[in-house]
Amino acid sequence: MSFISLILKNLWRQKIRSVLAIAGISLGIATIIALGSIANGMERNLIATLRSGKADFSIGQAHAPMIVLSSVPEARLYEIARWPEVKQAVGALVTFASFPGNPYFLTIGIEPEAFELGGVTLLEGRAFSKYANDEVLLGKIAANTLQVKPGDTVEIDLKRFRVVGIYETGNLLEDGGALLPLRTLQSLKNRPSELTVILVRVHEGVSVEEVMAQVEREYQGSLITLRSAEEFNKNYQSLSLVRAGSWLISLLALVIGGIGVMNTMIMSVFERTREIGILRAVGWRRTRVLQLILGEALSLGMIAAFVGTIMGWGVARLVTLLPQVRGLISPAYAPELFVHALLIALGVGLLGGLYPAYRASQISPQEALRYE
Repeated sequence: MSFISLILKNLWRQKIRSVLAIAGISLGIATIIALGSIANGMERNLIATLRSGKADFSIGQAHAPMIVLSSVPEARLYEIARWPEVKQAVGALVTFASFPGNPYFLTIGIEPEAFELGGVTLLEGRAFSKYANDEVLLGKIAANTLQVKPGDTVEIDLKRFRVVGIYETGNLLEDGGALLPLRTLQSLKNRPSELTVILVRVHEGVSVEEVMAQVEREYQGSLITLRSAEEFNKNYQSLSLVRAGSWLISLLALVIGGIGVMNTMIMSVFERTREIGILRAVGWRRTRVLQLILGEALSLGMIAAFVGTIMGWGVARLVTLLPQVRGLISPAYAPELFVHALLIALGVGLLGGLYPAYRASQISPQEALRYE
């Protein structure tokens, strides 16, 4: 019998105990995969939103807890638009609105002339009128999900709007929401002359970095520029909180899993004292016994990593089917996420098996053979 076969056979001898240990680790791994992939997807979509269409960079409020809570005075838009380096600057109000079956429906207030810079392409119908107070454009994903077409009516924040067109941006967040005239959404949300973000495009030959630095200097402490994931995470903590919550929940589950592995291996060593003594008597060295027990513990971790990965993938897919988040979240499964999950599972197995393996390696043949 090969060494690996012996390891697997020993685990199979205590099926229930092994399954419980695997379940504990799998729960933590599933949490890492599910929340990690969701956070990666949110980051990817938010960065795509910040670099909408032909915009070179975006401007938001400094020190805002999250991007949708950013508040930029509309006067700043007019000031920046007059800079000689700036080719075009447009403002948008991005917020969540109540929608039947979804209290967190993404709504964006924007002027029709800003569609090109924002990367908005009309697929059906027409653009809304600039000052219309009852017209709305639905994103392709939202329209497909709701089975709505131009001419239908929808209710947003208890106000009825007529769908005049369907648009597409290529961004999951935006295509799962709605576009309203800027003034209409400002009135609906009672946020007059207020923007969430300013999209900026500079003239050809002008350094984007220099214009971004100029904005930071001119409006130091009140406005920030955003173009990359690092800049977003540095200034807005929403994704960092998701990741921190993911790791805290995972840590708790992994501690439970580690205790389960240790308990499983200690009981296994206790029940196999005579067997280990016989192996020592027929020539097994202490290091060989150590390798056997650690191999069993690591095998539990590897199996748990596989099971937890499947569970995490399934949970992330199920979350995207919920009406409240459909069209807002698309999990992104980065290779490093799976590598981290595997390393954590093996680490838990290793730490949980160290003491039992050491204890087993210290068993002498004479002591074990006298054991009843």
